[in-house]
Amino acid sequence: MKKLVIGIISFVWFVNACAPATQSAPIPLIDDSTATPSPIPTATQTSLPTETQTESITPLPTIPTFTPTFDARTVVTVTPAPKAECPKEDNSLKLNFRFDDYSVDADQEIAEFLNSGGAMKLIVSELSRVYGQHSYRFTDITNDGIPDLIFDGFRQLYDTFFILWCQDGRYSIFSGENDMGVSMGNTIYEIVDMNKNGLPEIVIYKRGCTGGGCYRFFVGEWNSETYVNLAPELYLDGVHESKIEIQDTNIDGTLELTLVGGRYDYNVPWRQSIHTYGWNGYTFVEQPIEYVQPVYRFQAIQDADAAVIVGKYDKAIQLDEEAISRRNLEWWSLERQKYEQAVVDAPWFHEPTPSVKPLEDQTEYPRLSAYGYYRIMLLHIVQGHESDTNTVYNTLREKFASDQYGRPYAEMATAFWDAYQSTHKMYDGCAAAIQYAAEHPEILIPLGSDYHGLQAKIYKPEDVCPFR
Repeated sequence: MKKLVIGIISFVWFVNACAPATQSAPIPLIDDSTATPSPIPTATQTSLPTETQTESITPLPTIPTFTPTFDARTVVTVTPAPKAECPKEDNSLKLNFRFDDYSVDADQEIAEFLNSGGAMKLIVSELSRVYGQHSYRFTDITNDGIPDLIFDGFRQLYDTFFILWCQDGRYSIFSGENDMGVSMGNTIYEIVDMNKNGLPEIVIYKRGCTGGGCYRFFVGEWNSETYVNLAPELYLDGVHESKIEIQDTNIDGTLELTLVGGRYDYNVPWRQSIHTYGWNGYTFVEQPIEYVQPVYRFQAIQDADAAVIVGKYDKAIQLDEEAISRRNLEWWSLERQKYEQAVVDAPWFHEPTPSVKPLEDQTEYPRLSAYGYYRIMLLHIVQGHESDTNTVYNTLREKFASDQYGRPYAEMATAFWDAYQSTHKMYDGCAAAIQYAAEHPEILIPLGSDYHGLQAKIYKPEDVCPFR
């Protein structure tokens, strides 16, 4: 029954987009002590025989990886359009409507005024009195040498944005209602050439719902006839407006739009997610989701493994090192998950907040730390850092050979190491490591299981070595 009520609560939040709950106070971490060095036992090793190494390998499961789908070198710069002809202006014409009169459609009135010969500078002057730069812009977005006018609507409640431009001696008007619908306000965030084809994109967003908000984006570009939305699927709940950024995050020459937010979930633990939209040659599409700075040690481990899949090896090593050495990363366990969830649920069910915090799981750190060393070892091999590889592998053996919790990960590393040394192929090393994980599935539980939350990855044997 409680799960049903929680589901109803989550649905209600989705409608209202409420703000995230406050995190509970940190629980002190264990001391990052290490076990006494001793040789790794050989009785449980699963390294493959060198004589039949290739023949004994079972084909590895396919690991989904993110491959960039766009080469910025293929961008074709748009040829500048001929200078547009606008209606001849008659400076004697005066405005016969008011911008703050919500009983008229000011967008249509503006277009009619300009097409009858009214001066654009008069419209811009009036707009500047009632609007800031986030509600109107006057700049060339058709690349024809004539500034175009972008402005938010004037209806008192729900309206959209409009774009006015000269075409065939008249002003034409584009309404964003078909792409964005209507809202109580539209924000012109930026006008910049994101796909580097010589035409600027107009980045506009609207916020709907209450609380955290439901955000939809328009990344519009002129196609020689009208404006098209190059990000038709760009929608996100709970956007952190101060963290919207446009920058070249993957150093490919084009610009990406990055948003921080995500719909808050009452299932713990929860972090804001990072959503990046990049150009693929046709539209701006979402890249693999990332998350804000980890709070718990297992999150750093999972973030590191996710970074490997998209080829961010340096970031992965940094995150693995943080999982090993950062003392302010908190611990997690099934008992803590139950406690933290009860803290979140208590107000909804009018129950007392649990007063007894669970004891810290002293086994998590050696397990995650040993796994972190193992993953760093793999990354050094992939990057050809032989001396660093040997150092990390020896450190892993020394620290966790006799630690009952970290030893299985050291054994998995040795299984990989023995197979890799015989052929110097990552495929063979990964086959041995995956085989070990399949035979010892309990080592996957601390890395990511049901109790790690809905945002967490649930680990399978093939996840311990994604190199093919």
